[in-house]
Amino acid sequence: MQERCDVMMQYFHWYTTDDGSWWRQLSQDAEKLADIGVSAVWLPPANKCIEGNKDAGYGSYDLYDLGEFNQKNTVRTKYGTAQEYIEAIKVAQRAGLHVYADIVFNHKLGGDAEEEFNATPYDPNNRNQCLGEACKIKAWTQFNFDGRKNCYSDFKWHWYHFNAVDSCSIPGNAIYLFEGKHFDNDVDHERGNYDFLMGCDIDMNDPEVTQELRKWGEWFYDRTGVDGFRFDAVKHVKAEFFYDWLEHMRQYSKRPLFAVGEYWANAEQSLEHFIQLTKQDIRLFDVGLHYNFYDAGRAGRHYDLRNIFKNSLANDYPDMAVTLVTNHDTQPLQALESPIENNFTPLAYAMILLRRGGYPCLFAADYYGATYTDKG
Repeated sequence: MQERCDVMMQYFHWYTTDDGSWWRQLSQDAEKLADIGVSAVWLPPANKCIEGNKDAGYGSYDLYDLGEFNQKNTVRTKYGTAQEYIEAIKVAQRAGLHVYADIVFNHKLGGDAEEEFNATPYDPNNRNQCLGEACKIKAWTQFNFDGRKNCYSDFKWHWYHFNAVDSCSIPGNAIYLFEGKHFDNDVDHERGNYDFLMGCDIDMNDPEVTQELRKWGEWFYDRTGVDGFRFDAVKHVKAEFFYDWLEHMRQYSKRPLFAVGEYWANAEQSLEHFIQLTKQDIRLFDVGLHYNFYDAGRAGRHYDLRNIFKNSLANDYPDMAVTLVTNHDTQPLQALESPIENNFTPLAYAMILLRRGGYPCLFAADYYGATYTDKG
């Protein structure tokens, strides 16, 4: 019996056009992607974000607005409308592709109103270091979604649904931990505790929050029928949340929904810890292998290729590894900028596409090409 060889494509990049045509483009490309051997597409976050139709999808504002309501000065998102998104998913599935949705649960940005409450400042570079006494602050933590007018959900977010912010009425460089809240322990230990990433950090210990996110998951699945999920920023959220949410969604959908998490850390023990906490149920991107490719490309003929799979998930946890060469965050001008040398990129793809272990992920910018403007 022939073994199935799955290949995922990250069907977007940071500099994907913002003219609202991307979902329609997927509808046009779906059959071609299936013909070349792609078996699944990972799509960017489809919900409305703080920068409206310019946002790549990670400045999450309203999960229920997939490009349907006039919010943040636009109806469509960067990639198109809700109707185009849903239609593109159906077209891709008819072509034989699985569709994975990118989900941003860690934070919200672009609050609709300020709220006043007590919070304590902490050092952004060491979240275990308190910088002073608790004090009153004002922050944009109220999310009303007025443009949606309670359609699909009447849930409103307030300060007590979050645990910290990094922007408030008090100037200076600090993360403010809210009164009665704490940073979760089952997160990455970078900077002492990497629970906080950006914006309004969602408190996964609040039962109203977890209930609402489950309710949203059910709504999203009913609306889109996706085949799985890519979880953003999992190193900043307690691992237990993702495991519980995914199990709930599998029971609700009665399907073995796929899941991969973005745990961006070049330390295999950190990824291994997450794998164990989630009972080997959520795959992870092979960050160590990406950096091996990065180092090899820069070193050229001086690199010993016998070491290329050392300290990688593909080597030690092949069934848990989603292998990649590059992604949107490693593109030039991005926070994790680490592009692979052009002449080494085909070799790196040969290594992930021809290796038995790992689920290879092809990057749209490597396949189609990409352009960007360096603004310094």
